[in-house]
Amino acid sequence: MEVMPIRSTLRPADEQLIGAAEALRGGKLVGLPTETVYGIAASLAQPAGLQALKETLKIQNHPAWVIHVSSADRISDVVSHVPPLARRLARRLWPGPLSLQLPLEPADVERLVQLTGRQTTAETMVDGCVTFRCTESAITRQIIDLAGELVTIVGAAGNELVDSVENLPPVISRQLSLAVAGPPPRYKNLSTLVRVTGNHLDILREGAIAQRVIRRMEDMVIVFVCSGNTCRSPMAAGLALQIIAEKLKIPADELPSRHIVVRSAGVHAASGMPAATEAVNVLVAMGANIQKHRSAPLTDDLLRRADMIFTMTQAHREEIISRMPTAREKTFTLDPDGDIEDPIGQGEQVYRKTAQRLEKLIRNRVVEMEL
Repeated sequence: MEVMPIRSTLRPADEQLIGAAEALRGGKLVGLPTETVYGIAASLAQPAGLQALKETLKIQNHPAWVIHVSSADRISDVVSHVPPLARRLARRLWPGPLSLQLPLEPADVERLVQLTGRQTTAETMVDGCVTFRCTESAITRQIIDLAGELVTIVGAAGNELVDSVENLPPVISRQLSLAVAGPPPRYKNLSTLVRVTGNHLDILREGAIAQRVIRRMEDMVIVFVCSGNTCRSPMAAGLALQIIAEKLKIPADELPSRHIVVRSAGVHAASGMPAATEAVNVLVAMGANIQKHRSAPLTDDLLRRADMIFTMTQAHREEIISRMPTAREKTFTLDPDGDIEDPIGQGEQVYRKTAQRLEKLIRNRVVEMEL
């Protein structure tokens, strides 16, 4: 199996970054900042560097090297299939103090062997898994990217948290080819370690990110938005639940166990209003049930949590982006070719045509989703 080299996607900022990357490729040790600890880095492709790291930090047991990546996309340098749940966590919590542990398939193991060697692969894997980190430190991420090889970083003083170059023990600093300064760590404890296997998540170590935050980030949240949240968006949400369940070949009520949440809301909605009678009747005929729906206003919290937001009109989209500019990249008009007009007060026949249009559009969208 041919393994392509890891290529840099960033441009060097100054000579120090280039020097640090060259030192790593040369099997040297480099001091690098992270948001949890000041660490010592070595290239996993250079046995001399790893041996120096073991000797410097007196690592005697299984090292369980953590692969530090410059972005979430670099996980695919090793892992051929990253579970959607892992992608969601990485997208929401990286860069940051999350260590993400993923199982390797046999082809992934061979790829890692090609990149690092058989012994280093064995020292990196734990129970068939490999752990990845993406630090908040921009300078560290850039050096990792420039190195063009898989890099590991270990706390500079074992169980003692060293927070800066200045506080490095002299016996350790003397072993470094280069020590890069950075801001002090934002956190006073280790990263949170999470293992993702398929759709299942285990928190192996609670650290800088609390367990409740991790659990809140598990779900894939899809939101449909209209004005009053009594006609178009509840019909869209009811149909989406049905269509997604069909795609996954599971009952709709099992979607939460797959960490898939479908919500609807209105940019000008009052709370607690039932869906329009015509909307309920039309969806019953189409095999979906929104009888228990109650309207809800669109909140900032829901906008932040959402992975995808589908609006009924361009005006709805513009209003959302004006309210929360960071939502631009995940907010779309459900129909890219035009607005879906409000059927309110126009009779069941118009509701039926609206629902049929919604169903077709949602099926097209679901095909594109990584569920």
